[in-house]
Amino acid sequence: MLNQRPHPQDLPAKIANIKFVLSDVDDTITTHGQLLPSTYQSMQQLTDAGIVFIPITGGCAGWCDSFARLWPCAAVIGENGAFYINKQPDASVNYHFWQEEAVRKNNQQKLLALADEVINKIPEVRLAKDQPYRLVDVAIDYNQDIKGISERQIADILNIFHRAGASANASSIHVNAWIGDYNKKAMACELLATQFNLSPDQMREQVLFIGDSLNDESMFEFFPNSVGVANIDKSLAALAHHPRWITQQPKGLGFNQLVAALLA
Repeated sequence: MLNQRPHPQDLPAKIANIKFVLSDVDDTITTHGQLLPSTYQSMQQLTDAGIVFIPITGGCAGWCDSFARLWPCAAVIGENGAFYINKQPDASVNYHFWQEEAVRKNNQQKLLALADEVINKIPEVRLAKDQPYRLVDVAIDYNQDIKGISERQIADILNIFHRAGASANASSIHVNAWIGDYNKKAMACELLATQFNLSPDQMREQVLFIGDSLNDESMFEFFPNSVGVANIDKSLAALAHHPRWITQQPKGLGFNQLVAALLA
């Protein structure tokens, strides 16, 4: 069962035409940093039922390459929309970037300089340990290997990037920063249009998104069929656009609930 705003019994009728499930990863698919066996099974059940499954994450290219190769998914969107990786019938993968390589490299150097400014001002934070495996953005760890960072400090981190003209948003574990006119929603629409020939109206009808944090807001706004796992409650006050339904269980267990409701 899902808690729904306004009513949970309405869920099956509303999602009868879902053909694609896009999902955030950290604290939506994962549970306390781990992928539960039952959640991996839920991903497999989606693909076995003929539903296209696409993780969409702020996670680094290195992680996304592994997801694309090892998980039962058709594609992966990474670094908050900087690229997507799609899987070929022979299990090889192709990368598709929002920006040209020279632009990406130049922008990342600017972002790393801003990250140094962040760390000088807030020495309790650090670059995320996966930064060497990022191809486009910069990630500041505030809640993965580092704990105890206040909401005020997170706001200060975001302000440093924003004042310099960069985009920045907080996931459940990192502040991700990038330069460019893309986000999760923009690259999701690009992928769905180019690889699956969906129109915007078809996307709104056939796609369901599930997430948990502030950097999922563009997805909640665009896709009418949107779900938050229960741990999104702590972020709802800061979100102008809320998910349509919220699971009773948090994290990967909430993802399992969504899959069970969808397949029912």
